[in-house]
Amino acid sequence: MKNIIIEDPEFRAEKLKRKYIGCMLGAAIGDALGKQNEGCSREAVLKAGRISVYGRAPEGCPGEKLRAGQYTDDTEQMLVLAGSIIDRSGFDIIDFSERIAKWGADAMADPVKKNLVGPSSAQSILRLNSGISWKGSGSDIPTCGSAMRAAPIGLFYESLDEIESFAALSSIPTHKSPGSQAGAVAAAIGVRCALNEVTACELIRETVMMASKYDVLMGEKIKIAFNKKDNRPDEVFNELGTSYSVYETVPSAFYCFSRHIESPEMAIIEAVNAGGDTDSIACITGALCGALHGQSCFPEKWIAGLENKDILIRTAILLFEASVKK
Repeated sequence: MKNIIIEDPEFRAEKLKRKYIGCMLGAAIGDALGKQNEGCSREAVLKAGRISVYGRAPEGCPGEKLRAGQYTDDTEQMLVLAGSIIDRSGFDIIDFSERIAKWGADAMADPVKKNLVGPSSAQSILRLNSGISWKGSGSDIPTCGSAMRAAPIGLFYESLDEIESFAALSSIPTHKSPGSQAGAVAAAIGVRCALNEVTACELIRETVMMASKYDVLMGEKIKIAFNKKDNRPDEVFNELGTSYSVYETVPSAFYCFSRHIESPEMAIIEAVNAGGDTDSIACITGALCGALHGQSCFPEKWIAGLENKDILIRTAILLFEASVKK
């Protein structure tokens, strides 16, 4: 007769909470590390030397004015979304649209942060603040601004159908193209599947299926990223691309996550040094890694050196508490 091990409910809850914290920290860690290579080619990144510690971005990069360990708009928008979900006990498109419009106006008025807001997001935020409805404010350009912030939806909701619906909806105020909606769905579904510790094949299957409802190409590219997880990074990044296009950032993040699924540190370092939109690729990679492994999977130096880590941890705990109450 087999011994049946029953996991203590308190232990299970604590483990889950650590995964929420890990997801939020992982996203910010990837973002803060990746900002140092944002906009650089893969060749230039490798020539300069692979980055694995916090530092300043070189002159000319969007994050050149940020401090070492300081994250970019990727994490800031994720916190805006998480805050809205916590305060409204779920995703509220009106509340989120108002918050992202205010955040964007403040960011674009800040001399340090104004260059971090991408052109697609900037135009959408201007439209929101001019009184245009969230239904018509979003950009048609398929960039990754909504995918990089989508993790909190995967953390809050358990139902994959709800995650799919709300992730796609959360994209529309700033990024209404089918590709951008698919990218947000992929990131949020991936986080929930990682949180649930499903197999890697099942995680990709669910992610591809849900994302493909909005854009078939996104699903195909994520599938390619997974199928080529054992291929060399230079080959795969060259095939997938690493630009600001959501069709490149999101699949490249899933490649880094899949290639080093048991080594979160290596997954993030791979993403940070991919070239192109490295902060967004590493942000999504970090969120997936943290959701799967929990906060203890990251080197202590990364957590200790991360600016505003206490805010991220507190937000993750509030999101966890809100999710178990619903």
